[in-house]
Amino acid sequence: MSMPQIIGAATLLLAAHLLAVAEPLSWEGVEVRATDDNGSPTGDPHMAIDGDEETVWSGDAHDLTVRPTNFVVLFPEPTAVGALELLTDNTKGYVRLTELEVYAAVEGGWAPVGSVAGNDQLRLTIDLTPVRTELLRLRVTDTARPDHAYPRVHELLLHPPAEGVALQTPPAADVPGETKAERLFLDALIGTVAPIAPAQYDPEIGYLGYVQRFMNTLLEAGTDRYGEVHSPMWVSVLSCRDLEHPGCQLPTIEGQRQGDRAMMGGNLQHDLMLLMACEPLSELTGDARYERAAEDYLRFFLDNATDTPTGLWPWGEHAHWDFYGECVGHTIHEHLGAAPLRFWEWAWRLNPDAVLREADGLINHVYDLDTFGYSRHADVTKPLPEPRKMEGYLDFPRHGGFYIQEWAFAFSKTGERKYLDLIERMMDHHEAAINPESGLLPATTTNSAGVATPSSQLSLALTMIESLPLLEGTPTRERCESLADRYLDALTALPNEAADGRYIGSCPIGGPTEGGRIGWIPHFGANYGQGFACAQALLWVQAYRLTEDQRCLDLARDMARWYAQTEELPEEEHVRAQVYAGIINLMMDMHELDGGEQWLPAAERFARTAIEGLYCDVDGHGIFRGATDLWYYESELWVSNLAYALIRLHTLTEDTNVTLPANYFMR
Repeated sequence: MSMPQIIGAATLLLAAHLLAVAEPLSWEGVEVRATDDNGSPTGDPHMAIDGDEETVWSGDAHDLTVRPTNFVVLFPEPTAVGALELLTDNTKGYVRLTELEVYAAVEGGWAPVGSVAGNDQLRLTIDLTPVRTELLRLRVTDTARPDHAYPRVHELLLHPPAEGVALQTPPAADVPGETKAERLFLDALIGTVAPIAPAQYDPEIGYLGYVQRFMNTLLEAGTDRYGEVHSPMWVSVLSCRDLEHPGCQLPTIEGQRQGDRAMMGGNLQHDLMLLMACEPLSELTGDARYERAAEDYLRFFLDNATDTPTGLWPWGEHAHWDFYGECVGHTIHEHLGAAPLRFWEWAWRLNPDAVLREADGLINHVYDLDTFGYSRHADVTKPLPEPRKMEGYLDFPRHGGFYIQEWAFAFSKTGERKYLDLIERMMDHHEAAINPESGLLPATTTNSAGVATPSSQLSLALTMIESLPLLEGTPTRERCESLADRYLDALTALPNEAADGRYIGSCPIGGPTEGGRIGWIPHFGANYGQGFACAQALLWVQAYRLTEDQRCLDLARDMARWYAQTEELPEEEHVRAQVYAGIINLMMDMHELDGGEQWLPAAERFARTAIEGLYCDVDGHGIFRGATDLWYYESELWVSNLAYALIRLHTLTEDTNVTLPANYFMR
């Protein structure tokens, strides 16, 4: 039976009831929104009010009995409602909306005004308590699917009360089963989160002072106080209102994925550059607590979190250490960036066995031992079986560089030939994929073989060059250097338009002259799946530091000038700490390498803007929120990079004997 036939049959069954319902309200000026299990928008809720019964709003895969989906209707002004008419569907034998609660926003909260349970109809009408409201909340709590997921609404109509029916003023009441997380998700959805007043930069405190206050707060309120085992690791999320962990998932912001967050624990890669800043912070302030805290954090992690079935560490883009469960959280291992070699030396001093376990565990990323095809993902908790073969792995070049560097470090400490063999196999894999005309590498050799992503290739080249001192005296070193130079030559030949603030983010594998779409990297979008032009500029600076190739510095300088001339960041709801950190670091790099009077003032301007947008004072305790207009600190938004940048800026603007190396972790 077709959808129109289903709709027609269901309509006839309820025709007598519908005749008594007033004409539907107009949707003009009305907004509708819906959340998924992450608190992010799900589907396109406007499909439910577009007047087309063939289009559909569909929720996501999560279990509605555990966390309901909230579909909200926001009226432009208080509106009287008396009935709700809704068309769902039957897909694969399951009615796709069986339980629904309806609430109206009233003074003091939410008033229940209608519900349906055990629904088996495709078109249902719910008589509502007649009420005038600005916001109606449809709380979808089940479908007939065995997984209780994927609600669907083809069309939604609201009707005013029947003529002569008096409006009521029902009181607010508790919403049964509503969790703290659901309330937070809903607040974010409808915009009722109370803002935190921005700070005013105080030169008496200075860049170093703001970081020191933040670190004091992190040591006092931000260590792992959860679960059965308390530790010196730092929790990923803290409220900027009460310095408490929320104890639940929080809604994502635009461009953020729930699986990338260490919501219930901590992530070493999120904190890495802050850990690296603690020793100089102690030197600058005379307070040994910071250096001691960093040492305690890293030692605990290495001793307690790294003895996994694969040897892989629970860190990176997904995996982390769960403080509540004392276990690996999000079990997918994927590097976010390249840890500096001085970090690996530090980790080796504390626990060399843990470092070798991680290096050996990287073989779990290799899905095809014949071609050395690898995936950026590996399960921390499940070693790959033998024999292994998998199609469709995503072998981003940058990740291959991360593995090469860890193997090179392991070789430098052990002298074991197996690590050189692994590096050679990884180089074989990449060399076989080079386009002979352009010298470019594919984004992946599987599903994106026809597209190049220069930032990923640049990351690979730099990580290989940084690894050269670890391979001294071996033929592998010579090959590694030769290949990296070849990658850089291809990249410097691309027709970037850096003077106009444009780097090529993607292009055909044969190069832009081959025809096809060119993608340009955004300037301020640090969202998942997007590049960040400033981040690539920093990599070009590092390329110059490593090779003294003037082409690399020219590419960085032109982009740095573009950023320096930007008086204000564009109006965005949430500007991440990562964005400010990248720009400040770029300006400092250009000050060190290029000279001129414009770079440090630009760095200071962005630093003060960052402090005013992100710093909060909580009863005398300082903390940075993760992004502007948020009410919480979150490590995944890279506050660590900002803190590192502010300390480094202090050393460049004040007369100190302490220096901080440039930060090229993000790549």
